[in-house]
Amino acid sequence: MSANAPADPPQSRLEQLGYTQELQRRLNVWEVVGLAMADVSPTMAVLFLTAGVFAVGGTFAIGANLLLSVVVVLIALCLAELAAVYPIAGGMYSLVKHVLPAPISWITTFNYLIQGIVIPASVSLGIVGFLKQLFPGLTLPDTFLALILLGIATGIALTTVEVGAYATAVMVVIEVVVLGIVTAAALLHPHQSVTAVTFHPTVLSGGHLVAVTGALMLATLAPAFNVINGYDAALGFSEEIKGGERAIVRAVVISAALACILIVIPLTAAVVAAPDLKTFFSSPSPIIYSVDAALGGSATKIVAFGASIALFNAMLSLLMYFGRGAYTTARDKIWPDRVNASLGKLNRFKAPAAGVTVLAVPAAVLIFTSALNFLIIFAGTVIAAVYFCIGLAAFWSRYAQDHSERPYRMPLWPLPPIVVVIFTGIALVTQEVQYLIAEGVLIVIALACWVGSRYWSTPIADGTAPAAQPSALGHP
Repeated sequence: MSANAPADPPQSRLEQLGYTQELQRRLNVWEVVGLAMADVSPTMAVLFLTAGVFAVGGTFAIGANLLLSVVVVLIALCLAELAAVYPIAGGMYSLVKHVLPAPISWITTFNYLIQGIVIPASVSLGIVGFLKQLFPGLTLPDTFLALILLGIATGIALTTVEVGAYATAVMVVIEVVVLGIVTAAALLHPHQSVTAVTFHPTVLSGGHLVAVTGALMLATLAPAFNVINGYDAALGFSEEIKGGERAIVRAVVISAALACILIVIPLTAAVVAAPDLKTFFSSPSPIIYSVDAALGGSATKIVAFGASIALFNAMLSLLMYFGRGAYTTARDKIWPDRVNASLGKLNRFKAPAAGVTVLAVPAAVLIFTSALNFLIIFAGTVIAAVYFCIGLAAFWSRYAQDHSERPYRMPLWPLPPIVVVIFTGIALVTQEVQYLIAEGVLIVIALACWVGSRYWSTPIADGTAPAAQPSALGHP
C-alpha cells in the first residue's frame, strides 16, 4: 500500500465514534447478562437493600417495586436505544456524555461514579454481618473483615474479564437457589394476605402499624431505586460483547426483566411469610426474620450463606463495571493529563486496573466511616438522578441527533423517556432534605470540575471523544 493510500474505513460503530478497540471481545450475551445480574444481585436486593425501603414505606415496598418494575422496563428500552448508538464501555456516563450538554454530563458522571465507591463499601460490611451469623466464633473486627473481602474482589476484578464472568455465573446460580428458599417460605407458611399487604399497605410508626400515606408512598420511590438496580451494568461490557449493537440491546433488556422478576416475587413472598409485621419491620434483616420463622434456623443459615455469596458477587461486578466507566472517562480525556494517562491504561490482562483501583481505595476508606448508613440511602438518590438524565438523553437524542444510525429503536416512543423523566423527577423532589442537600453538594462539585475542564481539556465540536485527542465532557 502506498504512503498516500487512504486509511481503512472504520469497521465498527465504536471506531466510527473515534475510539480504538482496546478491550477484547470475549463475552456472549448470556455472559454479559450474568455479569449484570451479579451487579443487580437479586439476593442482595431482597435480603439487604429492602430493609431501608421497609423502614420508610412499610409494606408499600411491594407496591413501590411493582411500579418501579414498569419503570425499569421503560428505562431498559431507553438504555438499549442509546447503547446501540453509543456502544461504549462507559455505561450510562457515555450515553449522557454524547447527547446532553456538558454541565448535565458532568453531573451524571459524578452521580454515576460515586455508586462505584459507596455501594462496594456498604456491601463489604453487609457480607460481614451474614458471615458472623454463619460463624458466631468469628471475632475479628467488622471493618477488618470487610477490608479483606474488598481486597479479594478487587484482585479478581483486575484479572481477565472471563474470570470475573465465570465467577459471577456460579454465584448467580447460588443466588437463584437462595431466592427459591425465600419464596418457598411464603408458599409453605403464609401469614399475611397478599392482597392486604399490597393494596392496603401499613408501616411501623411509634410502635404501631398505621396506614401508609401518600407522602410516604412518594418518599419510598427513591430508596426503591436502589433495590431494582444494576441491570445497566450490561452496558459496561459493550466493548467486550460479541455480536454487535443488537447483542447489547438484548443483554440490557433481558437483564432488566430478570431483575424485576427475581426481586419482586421473593420480596412479596417474604412479607406474606412474616408472622408479625411489627417484628418484621423492626428487624435489622426483615427477610431473614420471615425465613427463620417459616423454615427454622437451618434454612436461615443456608440463606445467610447465599447472601454472603450474593453480596460478594455484587461487589465484584460493581468494581468491574464502574472500573470500566472510570477508564472510559480517562480515555475521553475529561481529567487533567496526568490523571488521564494513568486512569486510561489497561493492564496485561486487558483490565482497567487503575479504573478499578481508583474506586476500591476510597471504598476502603468509607468502610471506616460512620456516615456509611447515610451514604447507602443516598445511593438511591444518585441512582434516580442518573436515570433522570438517561430519560432526558433518550428523549433529546431523537431530536438533536436524528441523523444518527439507530440499530435499535425503542417501541412506544416517546412514552418510555417521558415516563422515566416524570417518575424519577418525582422520586427526587420528594426526598428528605438531607439527601437533597447532599445531591446539591455533589452537583456543585461536578459543575466546578466542568468549569475546570474548560482549562485542562480541549473541547471537540461534535461531542465525540477520539482516543487520540483530548475533549471536554459532552458538548462544549
